[in-house]
Formats: sequence, structure tokens, C-alpha cells
Amino acid sequence: MSKDPLKDLHRLLDKQEFKSEKDLKKFLDSMLMKSIPEINKEDLSKEERAQDLVEEAYELPIRDAVKNIDIALNFNPDCIEAYEFMGLIYKRIDSSLSYYEKGVNTGKRLFGGNYLKMNKGHFWGLHETRPYMRCMWHYADCLYKSGRKDSCISVLEEMIELNPNDNQGVRDQLMLYLLEQNEFKKFKMYEKLFKEDGGAFINFNRALFAFKNTGESEKSHGVLKTAIKENKFVLPMLISSKEQTQLPDSYGYGDKNEAKYYTVFAQKIWQLTPGAVKWLMKNRHVK
Repeated sequence: MSKDPLKDLHRLLDKQEFKSEKDLKKFLDSMLMKSIPEINKEDLSKEERAQDLVEEAYELPIRDAVKNIDIALNFNPDCIEAYEFMGLIYKRIDSSLSYYEKGVNTGKRLFGGNYLKMNKGHFWGLHETRPYMRCMWHYADCLYKSGRKDSCISVLEEMIELNPNDNQGVRDQLMLYLLEQNEFKKFKMYEKLFKEDGGAFINFNRALFAFKNTGESEKSHGVLKTAIKENKFVLPMLISSKEQTQLPDSYGYGDKNEAKYYTVFAQKIWQLTPGAVKWLMKNRHVK
């Protein structure tokens, strides 16, 4: 059995031949309080064997892991998880970008056409499309870091179209990058779409939007004051000469880790906005 119970359940369901939803429900009811039975390795499809090899690769030394990936791609050249893994192990952006691009192009081919028409809007809720969605996010990140910011934005917007609920939270970076590119109309559109959002990203993005549009105004001051009230740690990090580069493992609303998370993405954008740092410094004692 793999280490992913949900994946094992999907495999088990795929091997059944249900004639109706009633049959499916009956089967699921029969599985209650039972462990998911192990599927023999010999009964796995080539696609499933490839997935398991990638899963094993995460526990292996790099050299052995790459061998696993090679075998996985021999079993299934369309194994997106394998391209995702290879993208993750490289430190050079161009190398990672190349693998993520292969994963994304594979996903577009596998999940295009009628599949896309039937499932657009639900891509994170479908087990088989999640590796594709993860690859898209990594791909967008590499595009941004390599200076292809408009292309990055296009990928992030496509991800929102595929999954409007945005379970991955790509809207945070998307809206920030739209501000960087002065795409104010699009920023307002996504702000309206996710108007219930809270936290450092949306609050300080709103402050940056207000400053870019109205300068040091009463309106921008009010928006910034709200942002500072929500997280007092962000402003000092944004104006600091020390560059924030390390993403925290986790964070909570209003804490230092949330401030670090936002600053990793936003610090340079704020500091390269004419007059923004001077404005922030004037408001650093606001409570």
C-alpha cells in the first residue's frame, strides 16, 4: 500500500465496476470501519507503479531517487509527479523551470479537451489533477524568478480559472504581482472575488494599491492603518535593509511568521515602488 490512503482508495474504486451511484454507496458503506486493502504490486497499472516510485524517491538519497524517477518515466512518460520531483531537486531556476514546464505541458495534454470542459472549476478537488496544479504553481514561481512576470501572472490566473475556490492560495502572489505590474483593474477584480479574505497579504496589498493610486492621502493612510492593526510586524520588515528570503514552515494571522511570509514576496516590490518606503517610515509608529 502507498503512503497516501486517499490515493489507495481511489485506486480501489477505479478497479470496481459500479453500475450506479447506489452500487458505489453500498461499496463505500461496506468499507466503513475497515482498513483499505492492500493492492498487490503485480496488479498495479504502469501509471500506478510510476506514482509509487516517485513517492519512494522522496525518502531516498538524491542519486537513488533520480534512478527511481528514470524507472517511473519508463513506466509512464506522462507521470507529472516525476517532473515535479525533478523540478524540486534542482537549485538552478532554468533547470527546475524546464522540468515544471514538461509537467505543465503534460497536464494540458492529459486534462484538455472534453476533460477540461467537464471539470473546469474543480481541478483541485480531483485527485488526478492535483500534481498538475502543483506543477503549475512551481512553474509560475520559476517564471517570476527568471523575470518572466507577465507569463507568471498568466499561469496563476489560469489556476484560478481551473479552481476558483483557490485551495492553494495562489491569489496572494497573483494580486501582489498585479500591483507590481500596475494591473490595477485586474487587482480590483480579484479583490472583489476574494473580498472575504483577511491576513497580511490582502491587507498590505490593499495598502500598496491605495498608495500607488492616491499617494500619501487620507485614504491610503486609513488602509495602511488597518493593515498595521492586523499585523504590526509587517511594516518594520518591509522597510528593513535585511532581505527576507526564508519562508516559515507555518504561520498564524497577526504573528511574526505571517509577516515573514508576506515580506519574502513583497519586500522588493514595496522598496522599488517610488516613495513607498518613505511613506511606510512616516507611519512606522502607527498603532
